[in-house]
Amino acid sequence: EHYFPESDMDSLYCCLLMNFITGEVIDVLPTRRKHYLIDYFASIRGDIQNYTLKRSELNNVKYISMDLYDNFRDVAQICFPDAIVCADSFHVTKHLTDDFNKIRLRWARNTENHTYEYLLRKFNFVFNHTTDLDNEPKYNKALGRYVNLRDIRDLLFAQFPELEIAYNLKELYLKFNQSGEYYKASGSLEENYDILKNRFGDFGIPEYNEFYGLLVNWKQEILNSFTTINGRRINNSYIESKNRILKKLIINANGFRNFKRTRNRILYCLNKYDKFTL
Repeated sequence: EHYFPESDMDSLYCCLLMNFITGEVIDVLPTRRKHYLIDYFASIRGDIQNYTLKRSELNNVKYISMDLYDNFRDVAQICFPDAIVCADSFHVTKHLTDDFNKIRLRWARNTENHTYEYLLRKFNFVFNHTTDLDNEPKYNKALGRYVNLRDIRDLLFAQFPELEIAYNLKELYLKFNQSGEYYKASGSLEENYDILKNRFGDFGIPEYNEFYGLLVNWKQEILNSFTTINGRRINNSYIESKNRILKKLIINANGFRNFKRTRNRILYCLNKYDKFTL
């Protein structure tokens, strides 16, 4: 999907369909509303239906990757009955990190200690999954001593125990997300998922209620996402890269208003192997 702030479309969002293997943008639709998408795929089914076999090309779609949008899942289940629906892992982890940041900011707002508030806001990156915490210590004026990033993180953990619990839960899921193929190969993917899901529910951190609900409601789609095609895990990374190109295209064009022309330009610009003839 992509956001169009100014256009002649009824919806502010269009919907991009892409081939995961080739990277080809198949079509650009003027809205992501469920009834429109169902009608769109129903018309395709009607055009290519084999009435003897009672099948169409839509039945040949094996996997569909999507963000965590209920309408997309409903459409996939209705229009692609033989396809396996996969939840994009990036969108799952984004929900998790956003919820963790809400916990951090809650403590920053509620603490009466200005030093801790400063550390929670200024050094928010010490909670990132990829941050190297063992850097060379530097003098911190607020603390009055030399510290490295691990020292700052551990100081905040000591002051805010719930923050440490939330951080450890976040890291456990991110490690699971990276190691899912191993768990799948060993036959323990669902078991480990359920253990992790229950931990989010058991600790009762308010900001994690949203993520816990996500793990419950999208369980099967998240487990499906650990499927690999040609050595690549199914995800939306390819289409997200197309979205970045599309954003630049919109900026350079100073916006689009006519959707038909917009669609043609998007398909032409994003499908690099297409050829144009007069």
